Amino acid sequence: MMKIATGFAAAATLLLTAHAHANDATPRLHPTEAACITYETNGPMMSGDTTRCHRDYAYEQYEIVNTNISFAGVSQSQNQHTITIGDWIYAINLQTNTGTKTQNPMYDGLVSALEDSSPEEMTPVFLDAMGMTANGQSKTVVGVQCNVYTSAMMGTVCLTDGGLMLEQEFMGTTQVATNVAIGDSGGDENYTLYQTVPITDGPDLSNGLQGLIDQMGQ
Repeated sequence: MMKIATGFAAAATLLLTAHAHANDATPRLHPTEAACITYETNGPMMSGDTTRCHRDYAYEQYEIVNTNISFAGVSQSQNQHTITIGDWIYAINLQTNTGTKTQNPMYDGLVSALEDSSPEEMTPVFLDAMGMTANGQSKTVVGVQCNVYTSAMMGTVCLTDGGLMLEQEFMGTTQVATNVAIGDSGGDENYTLYQTVPITDGPDLSNGLQGLIDQMGQ
């Protein structure tokens, strides 16, 4: 069960990491060029903090997770560094200095949906692609305004007009931003860590979340 709980957290991350590089050959698919956000995470089985950053309009992204997962009286720490380069996701266990490489099955669909959008259209098109529905509420989180949406894939989220997530509630776990730095992409070493550790093939996600659950439960 601990593996499956960790797999759900990984799946939530995958849903947020399907963007492409903004250059002459590939269109911009995120309205914010660079940003770093730190979150506090709390849930019935998980607590800790997460830092999520991107640059080049989200072609390159990384997420650093430091959490404690508890289930049935068993506690396990998770210290993971996830890097997304295009449609490839590298999940690195910082405790073992090993990693896996997984292809994001949502990437092509989102690229197709967003590639012809102007910066002003990107957030609405992304919301439509993810099945987001506005509930008419807005919030201010660490001094930044965001609007609340719901989705079967992502739960309840609060997004800025620039497409940055400041709050999320998904499967009973919440993430709330504690620091937002727009224009700050984080250090270069955080995007290249996967080049310095052994990498093996990760789970095949072509069958969606159920495929991940099946493999994480084995």
